[in-house]
Amino acid sequence: MAGVLLAAPPGGAVSPVALGGIGAGIAALVLVNLLIAWSSRRKRSKVPAEQLREELRGEIRNGAPNVRGHIRVNPARYPGISVGQAEALAAEEGFTRQTHGTKGMWLFLRRVSD
Repeated sequence: MAGVLLAAPPGGAVSPVALGGIGAGIAALVLVNLLIAWSSRRKRSKVPAEQLREELRGEIRNGAPNVRGHIRVNPARYPGISVGQAEALAAEEGFTRQTHGTKGMWLFLRRVSD
């Protein structure tokens, strides 16, 4: 393979038409993603609140803990449940909620019994 050039061709100019096409493609993907998220959120909000509470209780009870022992729950899956209600459900199951450094997730840790 002696003599094969592996460098980029000189110039490196990209046509404005190509940039416009790339921008339009990215905008279309973002729009489709937003529509899918909106549709799934709308479907999820039609679920009765009691059913959501039972699903959350089951996820807390049966969830697989991460390396630090926390059970991570995405609050977006439970649109009708407030943070206080989630803490109360967790307390009934013997868990406590970590409130700092959660990055938007609900983190539940099993209480240590003395």
